[in-house]
Amino acid sequence: MEQIKLTRQQLYDLVWENPLSKLAKKYNLSDNGLRKVCKKLDIPLPKNGHWQKIKFNKKVIIEKLPVNNKVENSITLNFRENAETVIKGEGNELHQLTTEIKNTLKSSIIFPEKLTKPHPLIIEAKNDLKTKEPSYIHNIRGLLNTSVGVLNITVSPQNIKRALLFMDIFIKAIQKRGHKIIVKEGSKIVIDNIELGFGLRERLKRKIVKGTYYDSTELYPSNILSLSLYVYPAKEWTDTNTSKLEDKIPNIIAKLELQAVKEKQDEIQREIWHQENERRLKIEQEFKARKAKEIIKTQKLFSDAEKFEKATIYRNFINATEQKAIQENTLTEELKEWIKWANEKADWFDPFINREDELLNDNDREEFHKPKQTNYYYR
Repeated sequence: MEQIKLTRQQLYDLVWENPLSKLAKKYNLSDNGLRKVCKKLDIPLPKNGHWQKIKFNKKVIIEKLPVNNKVENSITLNFRENAETVIKGEGNELHQLTTEIKNTLKSSIIFPEKLTKPHPLIIEAKNDLKTKEPSYIHNIRGLLNTSVGVLNITVSPQNIKRALLFMDIFIKAIQKRGHKIIVKEGSKIVIDNIELGFGLRERLKRKIVKGTYYDSTELYPSNILSLSLYVYPAKEWTDTNTSKLEDKIPNIIAKLELQAVKEKQDEIQREIWHQENERRLKIEQEFKARKAKEIIKTQKLFSDAEKFEKATIYRNFINATEQKAIQENTLTEELKEWIKWANEKADWFDPFINREDELLNDNDREEFHKPKQTNYYYR
């Protein structure tokens, strides 16, 4: 691994040309570590969703590098030439972030013998557990569960103290990282507006109970604590023979922060997809509306042309009838009345005139335009 010196301008160019996660690996840093370097040098970073927008050919806003003579103009970083092949997946990033958190929270994750200035949620959980009796539900024996609306803890009476101490240190460490703990429809850690559900429980061990006709299984507290993260896929940290759950707080927080970044990116991508889908649906709906309108206009065009043609045929017929009567000297008053009446009907049918008629209306005009077909089927 070699060191490389970058100017402030060079680092600015890099963070606007590459996703932060990819760049961080290249310089042997965690995402958060590289963010801190950029913050220290007053280098603006792409907003959430920047790279997804580029992926979908959306317009993005690129912030200019501000002039700042109060910050250093260069930084020396560790450069890994084989970063793309050596560092893969989340593993290295998780390790780096865990180490960083362990160093920054070193003084905050020392476990005392007793609760010291406990967090309000811990006080509430402690008081709630005092009102509980060990459960004997179905085949589960000896556990205490906090109530709904209280920090999610399920342990045996002998592990209440340890569980409360763990949760108190854990919550305070979470808050020192700038995150929040809420109890709303379960216990949740809030990181960058992403809510991650979690719970502390004591694992159970099985005991076979011999019976007269068949054996049964009962579950008892095992004295092993575990913290579960309710995401997909689920993640659990547990006491082992070599380490206690308390020792894993930096790793737990690192995983939580990386999970929040992943879910934030997924959320942004879903929103971009949703917007793109809405835009596509809008275009489709507008096209359908235009097409429907065009069909109606075209149908009217053809209908009016046909009506005009028929009106012309009617007039030709009326004129021919009149001329024939004149030639044969049979133009009676009755026929004159008929000719007058027939011309009025032609004017009523003509789309250019649309003469008002005392008895006939627009619906009648359509009936005459497209008369019902006679059914010639006979039994």
